[in-house]
Amino acid sequence: MVYKKKLIILGASAVFLALVYLVTLFFDPSRINARNERFTWLPPGAREEADKIEISGSSDEKFELVLRHDRWFALLDGTGGPQEVPVKQGRVDDIFRLLGTRGAFPRRGSSASSHKNLGLTTDGYRLIIRGGAGLPLLDLLIGQDDVSGKEVFLRKNGENEFRSGDRLIGSYVKADKNSWYDLKLFDEASVEQVQRVRVTFLDYSGPEDETPLIGYIDYNITRSAENWIMEGDSTPLDKDKTETWIRGILEVQGDNFLSPQNDFTAARIVVELGDGSTLRLQIGEAIEDGKAPALTGNKPYVYSLPRWTATRILRERGYFN
Repeated sequence: MVYKKKLIILGASAVFLALVYLVTLFFDPSRINARNERFTWLPPGAREEADKIEISGSSDEKFELVLRHDRWFALLDGTGGPQEVPVKQGRVDDIFRLLGTRGAFPRRGSSASSHKNLGLTTDGYRLIIRGGAGLPLLDLLIGQDDVSGKEVFLRKNGENEFRSGDRLIGSYVKADKNSWYDLKLFDEASVEQVQRVRVTFLDYSGPEDETPLIGYIDYNITRSAENWIMEGDSTPLDKDKTETWIRGILEVQGDNFLSPQNDFTAARIVVELGDGSTLRLQIGEAIEDGKAPALTGNKPYVYSLPRWTATRILRERGYFN
């Protein structure tokens, strides 16, 4: 009996100590703070409901993204009216990941008098995510970086409470809109697939301020066994230089989108692939800042091509020797 009584007392003591430990653990200040930091900005299912994103800054200009057939596009104003241009889908995915995943967003205060000093007002940087008609899924104000420079202040429009979070959120909203655009002219293709490249472009000579036209440069480069040759000459070209040039064509990117253009007669490049398909690039004469409009055969967008990019892919014959 004595042994049984001691066993009961020891068991009760163990249960009591375990309860004390659990209560202490639950009310530990550091753990309470950690729980309070766990937060998510978007409601469950927002990623599937969202169909429009609006980004605005300190100016009146608004940048809009819309969902079309499971892909996101930016609305670009032009002389022919708004057009939808492709954006980097991974960048949109990052926004939803950052705002839709429960993470560390510590509460920093709730005083409305602090909003202006922290840049958390409606005339500052703002991100609105919509899903159909009605109230937005999220109306988020993005303020200044905190003193560490690693986080940015955040506040839901209409609420006084503000928090801080990953500075990457602010960098997406405050970045130039061009950083959202998918400006790659061609889809994935490799040098190994290429069999022939046909090039035609206007030949200018003389001082840069005069550049009189003397005709067209026109040549074809063809794969020959393990080498490349200029059609009409069986002498192998410099393989590394030629394949670097081809790779540059396949990976060419613009630096912006342009309104629809009509003149693309300054240059033409046709890349023939082993499966019988072709990649076509047409370039117009340079417009402002020396940039030229460019058009591909399989995309309805007009790209702005920087001068150095055009120079890199429009090489004269002697370059390949």
